[in-house]
Amino acid sequence: MTRPTVRMCARCQRTTDEPVLVHEVHAATGPGFNVYACPECAPQYPPMTDPLEILDSAARRRSSLTLRVYKVDAEGAVTDAGRRVEVQAGGPSEPIPCSSAYPPCACPRCESPG
Repeated sequence: MTRPTVRMCARCQRTTDEPVLVHEVHAATGPGFNVYACPECAPQYPPMTDPLEILDSAARRRSSLTLRVYKVDAEGAVTDAGRRVEVQAGGPSEPIPCSSAYPPCACPRCESPG
């Protein structure tokens, strides 16, 4: 003899003997859990997303880095909003390129000798 499946509906908080799986919660450091609803409330939930689809779409995105350059006076007030520079990596597994194309500022602390 098997025990009947009884779960609580996450929407209306009533127990049901016909639970419908509406969401799977995945945890990074331990077991996840399932969210159930009764047959009347189940249509109110959006369809479940496949976690492999989320990982696949994240892998297709390119890495990027945005730099915002400002000029400030001695009191710390912004005198020039400057420009915005975006650097994009070539592919999802390629790191953002390291380059000396962006020189350091010209203050005495940052100036290189010579």
